[in-house]
Amino acid sequence: SSLTKNSGMGGLFSCCFGGKFTDLEATATEWEIKCAQKWISAVIGPNGSKINELKFMTGAEITIDRTTADPVTIRITGDPKQVKAAREAVSAVIKDAENPDYEGAAGKKFRQEADAHAHRAERLAKEKDALFDAGDKAGGRAKLEEVKAAQRSMHEANAKAAKAIFENRNKGKGKMYMDFHGLRKTEAIDLLHTRLAELSGAKGDLELVPGAGKHSGGGGAVLKPAVVSLLKEKGLKFEEKTAGSLLVKLA
Repeated sequence: SSLTKNSGMGGLFSCCFGGKFTDLEATATEWEIKCAQKWISAVIGPNGSKINELKFMTGAEITIDRTTADPVTIRITGDPKQVKAAREAVSAVIKDAENPDYEGAAGKKFRQEADAHAHRAERLAKEKDALFDAGDKAGGRAKLEEVKAAQRSMHEANAKAAKAIFENRNKGKGKMYMDFHGLRKTEAIDLLHTRLAELSGAKGDLELVPGAGKHSGGGGAVLKPAVVSLLKEKGLKFEEKTAGSLLVKLA
């Protein structure tokens, strides 16, 4: 995101230096933040909940200029204290949207352990191949067992990571809500299978948040199509709540 401001002295100045605000901004009563279109929904929130929260918490007036395409202009007005609080709060929301921490500390730790085991398994596999190529079948078979042990450790660490990440995203939100951000496709689908079995016979709306694929790279969304495919396979009725969430009608 980029930022500009009106100091009330008739000039429009650049005001973002390495992501830090300067003393000049202390008197600003108007502020503009340029936000990429794909992150603006984070600033607005479901049904405007986030932008209303930002207004309430800072006391500033915050508006989205919908006449601009990409980037979108966010306008902030108020007294200098309100504007400062709002610009910092809005910038933090955009930063979190651009670089979200889906995994949490425990999830990161277990993912790193899994990656280490995977690299070890690759190294051991090369050593195993070299032993077989040299005619050392006994050594090759022994090394193969080490490869299998490293792979088991990798899968165990990834399972722990998936559990920790899911808890990080869903703690306290109940059985009728599942946020899959940070999970791999197979992990998310396995969790969804389990939850649907647990909710067999239940009634109400199950909210699923597979995401819209904004952080999936050039290939587009991966998880959402897989979730949709599973729901169709099970004959469950659902509707799109937002670009990144679905409501499953349990009956």
